Amino acid sequence: MLCGTTIGVPMIDPQRGDPRTDHAIAVMAARRFYLDGATKSEIATELGVSRFRVARLLESARRRGIVRIEIAPAPGIDVVIAHELAAAFGIRSAIVVRSVAGPPEFTRSQLGGIAASLVAEMIDASDVLGISWGRTLQAMVEQLPPLPGCTVVQLVGSVPSMDLDINALELIRRMTGRGAGSVYPLHVPLIVDTPEVAAGLRADPHAATTFRMFRLVTRAIVGIGAWTPGGSTLRPAVSESDAAAIDRAGAVADICSILLDAEGREVSAAGLPDRCLAIRAAELRAVPDVLAVSDGAAKVPAIRAALRSGLVHRLITTEETARLLLDGPEAPRRTGSSLTARDALTGHRTTEDPL
Repeated sequence: MLCGTTIGVPMIDPQRGDPRTDHAIAVMAARRFYLDGATKSEIATELGVSRFRVARLLESARRRGIVRIEIAPAPGIDVVIAHELAAAFGIRSAIVVRSVAGPPEFTRSQLGGIAASLVAEMIDASDVLGISWGRTLQAMVEQLPPLPGCTVVQLVGSVPSMDLDINALELIRRMTGRGAGSVYPLHVPLIVDTPEVAAGLRADPHAATTFRMFRLVTRAIVGIGAWTPGGSTLRPAVSESDAAAIDRAGAVADICSILLDAEGREVSAAGLPDRCLAIRAAELRAVPDVLAVSDGAAKVPAIRAALRSGLVHRLITTEETARLLLDGPEAPRRTGSSLTARDALTGHRTTEDPL
């Protein structure tokens, strides 16, 4: 029986592991550990056994069904597919949002809300947060809770748009309204006519301050563009002949104006990336934690390329997109992984204390 925090132990030496009492002792150890929060050392003292013996009792309790652990799934999140996706592509974690029928704006709002919650959980005041732009990232910023005063850096220049609410500078402005600390905007276009013009703008004192911040970014949030008509914010900013040259070079995706082929290798064509005013591939690769938010059947080749590139560590996407990534003809071979389902959400590997 339990009396306060003391276990009533049967009159038998538990070190001998008598099968007639193992079950009762395992129950008592499990109750103290899982319900009362007692440490293995405390349980060992109360039972008069070693910590190693307590660890074996707890393991036995789970194996024999004395203890059953149930993990309530996060509402609207498919943890199993997320785990498979992270393991298949070798990224740290994925969050897969269960698909709900609705217009694209609804899906963007869903993904943006999840991204906002994750960013709020991950970020602290010491972080330097880099952000690109896009409609889904705008939806994220609109749903962000107050930030802890972190530094925010604009990672890409601006592309002319008829929608004044959708541009990189506007996202940065809205971040300041969420409590961001120091903000480093980039008052330059995303792409210019020649590498020489780009080099001149990079040397501008105001722009140069932001460019220098790229190597200090600790976390980045980016979108993934498909190098197809209507799939990329960069493509409309180049001429038709330049777009055709980039097509011939094998580009299928762009991240922060970094062009990628189907295998995730950087593509150089039509003067890109030297004509672009944005974070470079080497700089993005050096960021310790890069979260991409993207979805859609049309973007599957682009997302797959981004995951293969090594530039992305985490992905937020929809269930439909995740299944296409896993089951399509270009899907990676699935292998076992030491990641747990919890790891797939948090991005951290967890191991049980063997003692």
